Amino acid sequence: MKNTAKILLTLTLALFLGACAQNTHRVSSVEIVDSADRAKLDTDYGLSDIIAMSENLTNKMLQHRVFAGATQSPRIVVGKITNNTHDENLRVIDLHDRLQEVLLNSGQVRVLDRSANSFDYIMHTEITSGSHSSSDGQRKVDYTVKIKLFKVNGEL
Repeated sequence: MKNTAKILLTLTLALFLGACAQNTHRVSSVEIVDSADRAKLDTDYGLSDIIAMSENLTNKMLQHRVFAGATQSPRIVVGKITNNTHDENLRVIDLHDRLQEVLLNSGQVRVLDRSANSFDYIMHTEITSGSHSSSDGQRKVDYTVKIKLFKVNGEL
């Protein structure tokens, strides 16, 4: 009887340890998708949507003749982002960092720190939102991202 109990205990312990060993070797399937290829699964807007919208806007800005035809890379300071939305918890620092990254990766401009005192443009970004009721009675929120460039002399 004691031998049977020992054998059962040993088998149970072996099965338990075998199951634990299998769980430690699982591979997670995390995937990063290009923002242009994201599928919209719901009607809620989040930070990733605002970042994608801002990326598109920044890329359009870089296609402007001021940047596309520049003989020297313009020096840009990415200024503070103003959040005028209903969501006071919106992480605008993430948006700020992403805009800087898009500008840096373009190779068309030189991005300077906010403390710089010699630059060609300062970029001000504002996010606003407005809500309204749709025909089916649901509350809808529209987001707007504006990017304004100012020259050193203050000219827009």
